[in-house]
Amino acid sequence: MKYRHYFTQLLIFISPLILLCFSQPRTATANSSTLNTSQGVMLDLGRHPLDETAIKAVISAAAEQHMQYVELHLSDNEHLCFQSAYLGNAASATVLSATTLEQLVAYANQLNIELVPDVDLPSHAGAILRQLQQTHPDIYNTVKLDDETIDYTKPAAISLATTLYGELDASFNNQSQHDLMLGADEVPGSASAYIELTTFINQVSRFQNQHGFNTSIWNDSLLKNELTRLDSNITINYWSQSGNNTDVAIIADRYANRVSVPDILASGHPIVNCNSYATYYQIKNIGNVNDDDYFINYLNHTFRPNIFNEIDTNGHNQDWTIEDGVTTNGILVSLWGADSEHVTPTAIVNFIKRMTIPRSF
Repeated sequence: MKYRHYFTQLLIFISPLILLCFSQPRTATANSSTLNTSQGVMLDLGRHPLDETAIKAVISAAAEQHMQYVELHLSDNEHLCFQSAYLGNAASATVLSATTLEQLVAYANQLNIELVPDVDLPSHAGAILRQLQQTHPDIYNTVKLDDETIDYTKPAAISLATTLYGELDASFNNQSQHDLMLGADEVPGSASAYIELTTFINQVSRFQNQHGFNTSIWNDSLLKNELTRLDSNITINYWSQSGNNTDVAIIADRYANRVSVPDILASGHPIVNCNSYATYYQIKNIGNVNDDDYFINYLNHTFRPNIFNEIDTNGHNQDWTIEDGVTTNGILVSLWGADSEHVTPTAIVNFIKRMTIPRSF
């Protein structure tokens, strides 16, 4: 029986990689994503864990504000907020079991809200790596790049990602739309290593496509010269070309090498506006009246779907770059949870109820 258990675990881990050995088309087998024409809110459970009741209240608030989806950021360096059979972590009130996730999907369906799982890889993987070290130390030693990043140049990293995403697919499958956020933001590495990052993203995305899910990634680790290699059906969530860096040399390098909105439009990839000035908010600030009012008023009355955060020709981080070529109105508001333990679920819900995400230019 012991050997059967080990053999089963081995099959679980290598079967996605076997699938990826076959040639893959650049077109998706999943239905086209609608995120680039939808409005949603991202909830950072990786840094601000919530239980099922609180998450349902967030979903209800999003529905009241006529949003189409809620993205659940289920892990980060701080916490792993979903139970994984492969990782072997225990469920709790804020570590959501597969059954709890299915119940959340069923609740969201009643309100015509799509739930989008978000497990950010290869970076922001600290909590996953710590759990992996406990249950699969050999795999941990193989895939660890640093304390927060899995080594995207290793085939075992692709297999780990597809194993975890495959588990989530089962919980989020019972929806009319199927999307999953791969992450791929703030990834360390050189230009040559980023060739392997594109390969990692493509192979994991194709696995998801085979299972009926569309995929999205953040923009900031994409190089201009890698964009043509990135599978064309992957949606790009654009938050900042500079990655919110302020160093002059770094900004100059990113202006020259990191993708801009015109680059993405020319490539034909779907795009979602996640402007880091207008649609990013720290949960820890909720309750600060001046900050809350400024963010809500700017979002509700000034921001539009074609106002992006990019670097201008003078090398300045420009929070309000108007891109006339953008004709879709996909917008995602991200609520990030670092150092926000003092903020109650009720305060988060009430904050969402103040949002009116623009749908017109």
